[in-house]
Amino acid sequence: MTKPGYRAPWTHGAYAYAQADTFADFREGMKRKRIQQHVMMPNTGEAGDKPCSLCGIALRDAYPHNKDTAMEFYRADEQSTWVYTPKTKTVVGMHYGCSWGALFSAIAQIRL
Repeated sequence: MTKPGYRAPWTHGAYAYAQADTFADFREGMKRKRIQQHVMMPNTGEAGDKPCSLCGIALRDAYPHNKDTAMEFYRADEQSTWVYTPKTKTVVGMHYGCSWGALFSAIAQIRL
């Protein structure tokens, strides 16, 4: 059995996130989607050449993981996070670690 290029969560070996192998597969998987989607893409392919929308470093390259500490940890992720917004038909790619930083930043901005 061969894996399709786009895999929905919990199908064909994908875990909690949807996965796509190429941008063509990504586009095919986003058809008829009406809410924001998070898709993981491998950095060994065409996605790895793109810069992270948050830190600006190429997605396949190592990046500073903790800039605000005295020690800097550098890491390179195998996959990057891509966020698709159907309303505006925009796609934003970022390192997996940067995407968590953006999420926690947004949570910290919430005021009760």
